[in-house]
Amino acid sequence: MIIKKLDLYMIRLFIAPFLMIYSTIFIIFMIQFFWSQIDELTGKNISIFIILKFILYFGISILPLVTPIALLLTSIIIFGDFSENQELIAIKSSGISLFRVMIPILGITFVLSIGLYLFSDFVIPKAKMEVKKLGYKISLTHPSLKLKEGFFVNLFPNFFIKIDRKSMNSNYLHNIFIFFYGKNSLVNTILSQRGVLIPNQEDESIQLKLMNGVLYSENLNGPKKEQSSYQIVEFDTLIQNFKIPSESKIKNLDDDDYDFYQTLNTKNLIQKINFFKKKNYKKINTYENKIYLAKLQLELQKKFTFPVTCIIMFLTGAPLGAIIRKGGIGYPTMIALIIFIIYYTLLTITQNKVEKTEICPWIGAWIPNFIFFPVSIWMTYKAVMDDF
Repeated sequence: MIIKKLDLYMIRLFIAPFLMIYSTIFIIFMIQFFWSQIDELTGKNISIFIILKFILYFGISILPLVTPIALLLTSIIIFGDFSENQELIAIKSSGISLFRVMIPILGITFVLSIGLYLFSDFVIPKAKMEVKKLGYKISLTHPSLKLKEGFFVNLFPNFFIKIDRKSMNSNYLHNIFIFFYGKNSLVNTILSQRGVLIPNQEDESIQLKLMNGVLYSENLNGPKKEQSSYQIVEFDTLIQNFKIPSESKIKNLDDDDYDFYQTLNTKNLIQKINFFKKKNYKKINTYENKIYLAKLQLELQKKFTFPVTCIIMFLTGAPLGAIIRKGGIGYPTMIALIIFIIYYTLLTITQNKVEKTEICPWIGAWIPNFIFFPVSIWMTYKAVMDDF
């Protein structure tokens, strides 16, 4: 009876702070996203409804990242308060161990982890697909939003463009450098002083009008097309039309160009990986195929890493709170931020190495958990045995 009351007490003690901390961290992430995208989304005649949908879908996609942080901070605060108020000492004196006190919240953490996996597998892929569709709608009316000053951008399939500057609230571009692949995979290069992107929503195409520039193009000559020649054309005005893939065909778009693998659930990812290996068995050693396969395998592993991270963060935070014996917001928040920054830095580094095919995808996805799991077990053991 005492144990049941203690379990209910711990659950009630955990729920309210967890929801408050979860909401606060979620709002902070949303504000950071909106602040970073405010120049791109506002002042360009984009519907407020589309902007709100973008924010909503981004909020859905960051929940796997918010959940471990919230669990870590909540567990440090709860058990820090518990230890600081001498409640933990009173419970231990009655013969109940710290680990037994942790069990009800650990059970909630397991449930949250399972729920997070299901959410990541069913809800987030649909949200990311909706983002692709919203991006398609915006590209019809504001194609220049995808361009970044000073960087090459894959604006269309086999078409790369770099600009020095784009005019605010318009599709006018300045100092344009373009290269694209023509017939027979020949490279064409265009340098232009000015240009403008003109969307045509009726036939779902974009017209690129360039002024005052030079076109460099390769041509194959001879009956067997074994010889090539180079052509240079100076122009005052050059117009090219590009067809945008229709919204109904988004699901069939190339993964490398549109990060389509992020919209797949576990079952579809496994099927995609097996199909890719079988179809490209002879070409699997090429660099592009290795990168593509690594991205697929990494995305599959990420479905499981964050749910496991939730359990690890609780097993780290609860004993840490009991050890430091400090409740409140300030001190636990600082400790939680340091821990999660270390975790996220490791995660980012290993994922970048996976995408460069420098390490195995499953190792790269799990390295942070492999490091933090023994630490969390060691801290739990030390706190339970009062050996600190």
